[in-house]
Amino acid sequence: MIFFKSEKKSQDQVHGFSHLGENFRFEGEIDCKGEIEIAGKVKGNIKAKKLKILESGSVRGQIQAEDVEVLGYIVGNIESANIHIGNKGVVRGDLRFENNLTVLEGADISGHVQKNKKEKIRRSDTDKVKYLEHNKIAS
Repeated sequence: MIFFKSEKKSQDQVHGFSHLGENFRFEGEIDCKGEIEIAGKVKGNIKAKKLKILESGSVRGQIQAEDVEVLGYIVGNIESANIHIGNKGVVRGDLRFENNLTVLEGADISGHVQKNKKEKIRRSDTDKVKYLEHNKIAS
């Protein structure tokens, strides 16, 4: 009998966890389907499912992630469903969130804060509705 190893991976294996250590310096775009934890310095935009900037970590760039936790330093805008800024977290940029924003006492934020609606209606969708309503009335 011949057995074949399954090519299917569990969700955890596909998405995974990445840790960038304190001595790590990186310049460029990061696109991570899983969770990333930054203790070093990153210069560039980051997309991830979850992002955690540790106290020793710093990021200069735009962030897009489902969950963002800032315990260190960021210069750039954050777009996320949930944002948590720790008591030593420093943010120099705008925060846009959908669900929750948590800011602990002692956090240092300089920028605009905006809660976005989960469902954004695109102009093309509203135009379709107007078109359908108009045709219904006409018939």
